[in-house]
Amino acid sequence: MGLMPRCPSGRSIKEEGGVTMKSKTIFIAYQDDLWARSLTTYLHSLGYRVEVARLVSNIIRRIRNGKIHVVLLDDEIEGVKACDLVPIFKKIDPRIQVIVISSEESIGLVKRLRGTGIFYQAMKPVDLEEIRSAVECAFEKIERENLREGFFSFLIPKMVPA
Repeated sequence: MGLMPRCPSGRSIKEEGGVTMKSKTIFIAYQDDLWARSLTTYLHSLGYRVEVARLVSNIIRRIRNGKIHVVLLDDEIEGVKACDLVPIFKKIDPRIQVIVISSEESIGLVKRLRGTGIFYQAMKPVDLEEIRSAVECAFEKIERENLREGFFSFLIPKMVPA
């Protein structure tokens, strides 16, 4: 078992007693059908809305629709590495939180993934408690950013389409 990610409060989600809502959507982009089903069942039982895809085009389409908040991303989908997909996801939606589930532990990969803006990297085999904590912390980050934007929105310049 790996270390449980900690939320800004310093406690794990288990300690927080985190409650989830169906409006929180997690997207699972995972090659292994068995693990995708296991993750889907587990996260759905926690109260999340869960969607699954195995094709890069479907993942991008769903992110463009704007209803995806957190992505659980396999280290490779259709031969495309996660470190190549994350920048695309972030360009479409800079606020999306990506959790990469990787089988590789090299320092080079970790640096590349961190450089692309992932929220967290979990290692295979998947530890469901670790994923639960990472997902809850990702939603906590989204909520903090939304609150900050709502409170200081008059100070933040808006992007204007060209």
